[in-house]
Amino acid sequence: MNNSKKIGPLIGPLLDTFSIIFLLKMKKKNNKNLIPIYSRVTINGQRIELSTKRWIRISDWDKKKQRPKLINSKLKTLNHYLEYIRNRFYTEHHRLSQTNKRFSAIDLKNAYLNIKEKGLTVLEVIAEHNKDMKNQIPENYSEGTLKNYRTLIKHLSCFIKKSFKQDDIDIQQVDSPFIYKLERHLLFNTLCNQNGAMKVMQRFKKITTLSKRKGVIDNDPFEGYVFSFKRKEIEFLSQDEINRFSNLELSIESEKKTKELFLFALYTGLSYADIISLKWHQIHKDEGGSKYIFNKRKKTGETFIVPLLKPSIEILKNKTETDEGLIFEYISNAFLNRLLKKLAIKAQIFKNLTFHIARHSFATTITLNNDVPLITVSKMLGHTNVRTTQIYAKVLQKKVSSDMELLNKKLFE
Repeated sequence: MNNSKKIGPLIGPLLDTFSIIFLLKMKKKNNKNLIPIYSRVTINGQRIELSTKRWIRISDWDKKKQRPKLINSKLKTLNHYLEYIRNRFYTEHHRLSQTNKRFSAIDLKNAYLNIKEKGLTVLEVIAEHNKDMKNQIPENYSEGTLKNYRTLIKHLSCFIKKSFKQDDIDIQQVDSPFIYKLERHLLFNTLCNQNGAMKVMQRFKKITTLSKRKGVIDNDPFEGYVFSFKRKEIEFLSQDEINRFSNLELSIESEKKTKELFLFALYTGLSYADIISLKWHQIHKDEGGSKYIFNKRKKTGETFIVPLLKPSIEILKNKTETDEGLIFEYISNAFLNRLLKKLAIKAQIFKNLTFHIARHSFATTITLNNDVPLITVSKMLGHTNVRTTQIYAKVLQKKVSSDMELLNKKLFE
């Protein structure tokens, strides 16, 4: 009997060398001169050893054949038991081979002992994703994006506790019913509105998609799921509102900085993340001496070029370079939005003024309304698809139609 067998080509990529032998651990001999028998399993050079929980005298062991000498019934029974162990290893090896996935000698040992590897949990997978994302700030992601995924952990933690009465669950348990229950939880048990809930669901879908790609889960739990966003009207400032905001006389330093940042965004179309990280070396001059911003969007990585208009150049004249090379001092987006509410009241702007409205106003009132071509506006905004920019053109078209309808009523009714 050949006690060291090699298994040739298995399934797909699994070209394993596989052997099982039995050996004595001489150093562990007890006071009765009995020596423990160990099984040694080797896969592709990786070796594990496991006690058979059986003992033998060295005189009863056939070292060449790596088995007990078959000289009495007791030793024959021991030999049958070792063969049983060998067959168990072969059976588990065959079962693991059928999965068509790479496995190690340790995996085989765990399968033999019926030890199931602890699967990754939902919160562990998101936490690992967030750790990777944090390491890519500011090159590929912003702090704001990371904050959204930290919020995702909070939502999932609350949902799992409420629905499963556990602190966390194996990500393999995430299936289609889980997804629809999560959606209902977000809509009815949190402060998320419809679009807010859909954003959370989109972020979780990114997590499950990555998990499937990495082989952590086998199926896509979002298969067949439809994201349902409510269409929102895009808010932007009219030229008259822009003028009133620009003419504000302010004495409080934080309000002055808020006004300055908002106006710079309004005349460049930059988002909060792109402005707050803007550096002097990203301001360039062309051959004619005109200044422009050349950079990549934090959100999409798309390159954008924005020639600087006179108001934004005037703002830059009053700025000095920081130690980090940044143009503007850091102010949180939340703090800016709180101050903008106050400035809107002072400027008699009766809209929910947020920092992002500056970007909308650049796309509509500043550029498209002044006949700047759509494709040019798209490039300045750093949109990956011109169809995203077309939304602003439709908004203006709708406004023109509305204004003309009012004029028609005023003149002819």
